Amino acid sequence: MLTIMKASAGSGKTYNLAKTYIGLLIKNADPHAYRHILAVTFTNKATDEMKSRILKELHILATRAEKSDYLAGLMKDNSMTREQVCKRAQTVLYNILHDYSAFAVSTIDKFFQQTLKAFSREIGQFASYQVELDRDSLIAESVDRVLDSLTEDSKDLLPWLTDNVLDQIQQGGRYNLETNLLDKALRLKAQQRMEAMKRLGMDPDAVCPKERLREIRKACRGVISTFNNNMKALADDALRILTAAGLKPEDTNRKFMTVLYDYQSLGNYDHAQAPKESFMKRALKPDEWFAKTKPSYLGSVYPDLAAPLEDICRMWSADSRLYHTAFVIDDQVYGLGVAAELDKAFKQLMKEKNVLCIDDSNTILRDIIDNSEAPFVYEKLGVRFDHFLLDEFQDTSSIQWDNFRALIQDSESKGGENLVVGDVKQSIYRWRGSDWKLLNETVPSMFSRHKPVTLQTNYRSLSTVVKFNNVFFKVAARILDKISGYEKAVGPIGRIYADVRQEVAPSKQGEGSVSMTFCPREDQLEQVRQAILKVVESGAKLSEIAILVRGNKSGQEIASYLIDNGIPVLTEEALKAKSALTVRRIVSLMSYVDNPDNTVNGFLARSLDVKIPDSSMSLIDMAEALLRELKRTDTSQAWRGEALHIQAFMDFLLDYVSSNGNDLRGFLRLWDEKNPSISSSPSGESIKVMTIHKSKGLDFPYVILPFVENIKLYKPDNHWCEPELQGTVLEESAAGLYDVTLSGASADTLFAKHYEKERFLQQVDNINTLYVAMTRASLGVHIIAKNPPASQIKAFSEMVLTGFTDFSQMLYWFADRTGMTRREEGASLTYSVGNIPDFNMYRKSALNDTMPLVVADGDEYPSVPLNFGPEDELADVCERGRLKFTSEALNFFKEDNEDMSSSRRVRGVVLHDILSRVIVPEDLEASLGRALHDGEIDPAQVDSVRDLLSYAIDAGIGRGWFPSDRSRVINEAAILDVGGGEYRPDRVVLEGSRVIIIDYKFGEQNTRYARQVLKYADLWKRMGYKDVEAELWYVETGDVVKVL
Repeated sequence: MLTIMKASAGSGKTYNLAKTYIGLLIKNADPHAYRHILAVTFTNKATDEMKSRILKELHILATRAEKSDYLAGLMKDNSMTREQVCKRAQTVLYNILHDYSAFAVSTIDKFFQQTLKAFSREIGQFASYQVELDRDSLIAESVDRVLDSLTEDSKDLLPWLTDNVLDQIQQGGRYNLETNLLDKALRLKAQQRMEAMKRLGMDPDAVCPKERLREIRKACRGVISTFNNNMKALADDALRILTAAGLKPEDTNRKFMTVLYDYQSLGNYDHAQAPKESFMKRALKPDEWFAKTKPSYLGSVYPDLAAPLEDICRMWSADSRLYHTAFVIDDQVYGLGVAAELDKAFKQLMKEKNVLCIDDSNTILRDIIDNSEAPFVYEKLGVRFDHFLLDEFQDTSSIQWDNFRALIQDSESKGGENLVVGDVKQSIYRWRGSDWKLLNETVPSMFSRHKPVTLQTNYRSLSTVVKFNNVFFKVAARILDKISGYEKAVGPIGRIYADVRQEVAPSKQGEGSVSMTFCPREDQLEQVRQAILKVVESGAKLSEIAILVRGNKSGQEIASYLIDNGIPVLTEEALKAKSALTVRRIVSLMSYVDNPDNTVNGFLARSLDVKIPDSSMSLIDMAEALLRELKRTDTSQAWRGEALHIQAFMDFLLDYVSSNGNDLRGFLRLWDEKNPSISSSPSGESIKVMTIHKSKGLDFPYVILPFVENIKLYKPDNHWCEPELQGTVLEESAAGLYDVTLSGASADTLFAKHYEKERFLQQVDNINTLYVAMTRASLGVHIIAKNPPASQIKAFSEMVLTGFTDFSQMLYWFADRTGMTRREEGASLTYSVGNIPDFNMYRKSALNDTMPLVVADGDEYPSVPLNFGPEDELADVCERGRLKFTSEALNFFKEDNEDMSSSRRVRGVVLHDILSRVIVPEDLEASLGRALHDGEIDPAQVDSVRDLLSYAIDAGIGRGWFPSDRSRVINEAAILDVGGGEYRPDRVVLEGSRVIIIDYKFGEQNTRYARQVLKYADLWKRMGYKDVEAELWYVETGDVVKVL
């Protein structure tokens, strides 16, 4: 049976997937049942998470090391005793670990590639073919080949390109042939075009002959010129009548007839704009032609003027859609005309490189599986799957589902148990081909006897966050439906969000907060900084705060501002290889090898005093030689902290050479286009800045969402569409598929149906984007957006809700209408509900990232050599990959301002981090070294920090807080209460049956801290310790407040 599980954000999706998988293993007597269960998800990270969860739970069941949440259910479902379940778990776990390659939990792309490899003969490929993930670079190379092949003998293509270049120049503006061709080529290979052509029964590989395209252009321009000439003639008639009466268009009521001048001057192929609505109304009402004070004017032109004005209105009403459509199609002819040459060059390139693009491979596999029985597919794979578990199903594309459908139907027919898990509300990858309708409509109707399951409890967020999202998104969905014309009935978006309401988990009953600030656009960056400081004041670490943005540009703007204001930031750009100075120098010097006439790179080479390698060297040897030279001459030793970036660069270079050989110029061109990331899991105290799309599947204690006005209800976008030409003069001559920019103007074309559909789909995309952003936080969310225009605020007050253009306006209206606490401060307006919690009370458990990475040879941190030689000191390549932007070596320790500035707040976080690693006094030096290595402090600050903390520790020794016996001290250990809450005292010292709890504080005293420490003491008492003391230690001032 197929189970369709709807899993809203934070509802325990991975928990239930693992539970289902383990359930299938335990109920099956076959100890190798895992070989016949396929579980797929979309990312490597999600795959690793699922594997880890399954193995962890099997280990718990097998060893009985701790209580398993799954045990009772497994015993009940399978009528087994505890011993039987644990015994079977032991056997299965052992078999998986000794047969790991058969543990079929993978990404969806990996499974499809394995399947396609099995069919290499059927698709006419050598078995050694490679899968190319970066299709765009292949397309760019094929464009270069087309341009390089142009000669005077290119009798078909050259005249076509020449004519169109001249045509574009005549229309004005800049024109770049290569850029234009690349844009056309990318659009011609768009997956959406391939899908549309298949849906219409068109051959995706077929290209339109140029003769046919010339006919299309002729037909379109015939429509345009006919319309323009008729309009010009009518305008001439109207102006002649006015002139004969001694009048001008300016004499008409509100000068509404001045548009006649524009129509009179129309050329054959000019694009006329429709008259304003006021013209269309007045033109048909002679008594409104002139002001009431000039009745004689009407008599001098009526009724003669009525006929041309009525004909102008009639033409615009009857023919404008066809007229505007002709312009749209005419603009597409050029791109379609180069399709044959671009397609030929692309296919030849793939053949030479023996590669398949991953998008194409999915299509090829569909064509194979569509015509094959499941047993044949399994025979080719060499394995049979009886059960399928599909994760993140809302992100599945139609092609991917087509490839799974036959296999799942076969499984269903044989009694297999299958599960698809997803949430339409989190479908935000439509631009990548995902189709949420599969989860919402297609699969439920295809498997009519499926079992629906909805997970309704949120285990991630505190109650205020959950309840706000419950109400807001229900209302927002209703408003979007109303905009689409559903005045009373629940519309399609309302149905998608019908399951948005979630229950709060018992362990998450704390209050939490949701707030939003509306201010001028130029103030938003400062509002982000203020929001950070406010959260840090409540005990948050910088690493517990995430800033989520709609696009990379906004993220870069925010990161730069925060860095300039002394707040460390971790961004995607920080993880790019190009962000490393050493990598940039290597590439510049390689560019100099390629082109010695480049004066800029030549100056760099001379200033660095490096030996330039010979151009005949292999690219790998060249890069390594340059790296050795830079290491020798670079007195700043910048390369020491850039090992991961250098490794990413070398990996990228190696991948390029393995596919393309030692083509230096080709590599440099590809490097300019791409920006590989380092492989790391950054740690340390820095704020994360990332796009909302990158944040999907993650969670953070606190989320800040700036520039929410960038989440629009609709934004013009390009789509391949077929116009509705039936019954028009273009029906026979211009039918086809065209790449159209769908915007508000499309409503007055024969592409209007596609515009309405795209507008609806974008509304779903964008409300989902906001939903994903708003559901990442566990403790609180702060929204920052531009003030809505005054005209819209007035409309909101009058309940005119169809004028929203972005979601910040909807949030403003919602906050104002629902009684959230309102506070005005200058030009900013803040609404809030709930309170920012004390982060120390809710601190999440995390892996102790101070643990060293131990390897077989006993070295604490192994190095990955880059062919440098034994003396090389790049020994931390595999250490941790801690990467973050910092201000200039952290100016967090400035003492020149006595108020709690941003520097002092973050200073407290850094000092706390250093002290948290000190178990006994002797640990201080190692902890200072760690802080220096992580960039929390710089060498000039080490002495001052050492003096401060040494003095504090000496005082603590006198109070018995720093005993020499490590076993008596517990630092930063999590305590779980019966409700699932988690608490983490800074330091606990054990003296027999006596317990001393010490909590470090920095800054001013606050009575709120006492409540927190009393909670810690209560937990220790409930563990059986009766003699418990609790104290607050204000480290910088030396003050100690005895709480208990």
